[in-house]
Amino acid sequence: MNSISARFVKQFLAFLLITSAYGSQSMAEVTNAEMINAENLQANIEQLVLAQWLSLGQRADTESKVKISGLPSAYKSQPCPPGLEIESYKQLTLGRNSIQVSCPNTSSWSLMLTAEIEGWRKVVVIRDHLARGERIQGHSLTLQKRDIATLQRGYFTRLSDVSGNISKRSLKAGTALSPSMINLPIIIQRGQAVTVRVEHPGLAVNMNGIALKKGRRGDLIKVKNSSSNKVLFGRVISSDLVLVD
Repeated sequence: MNSISARFVKQFLAFLLITSAYGSQSMAEVTNAEMINAENLQANIEQLVLAQWLSLGQRADTESKVKISGLPSAYKSQPCPPGLEIESYKQLTLGRNSIQVSCPNTSSWSLMLTAEIEGWRKVVVIRDHLARGERIQGHSLTLQKRDIATLQRGYFTRLSDVSGNISKRSLKAGTALSPSMINLPIIIQRGQAVTVRVEHPGLAVNMNGIALKKGRRGDLIKVKNSSSNKVLFGRVISSDLVLVD
């Protein structure tokens, strides 16, 4: 091989090396550009979990939110063209859920994360401090949005369900009321004269009676028929009416 040919071969090989290096660098830049960062991946997962949650059928007056935790802040993943797959170990519920996120295209691409599902509704909250045994007035109540996932003991959504009831214990302003925090007021006293109503299909009979026990609306109490002295069990309907089924 003459000197001119040798020089040409060297130049050609150098060109191939430079081109190869440049191409590899370009491919790396493209790959890095296509990688999905943790913030975008988390937002995508939250949307997918929220869609699954809403598909189970939620109340129209409830605002649902999903927060994902367990994803490292520096984590990056490859794109997943078919879409991510979300699996939960049990049916999604309000509160904490363990989920697995994976890409069907890449068997090794899998993450175990926690999905916190919130459900925000307007619930009954007290405006001012309430003492134990205090009657709850309508002006002391308001409706505020709260995450019902945190209200494990229940809640009320109507002011009328709470107004007039009695506080079982001292409660701070801003407390979301639950059934365990209140008592219905006693509306029938022991020894009080009441109307005892016996109802059958197509027939209702009212009798005079005496309450043998105090009671709240809905309580089952003993009453005595004033004429026959017969003792019956009836449910308190109002402050002077007891219904015997």
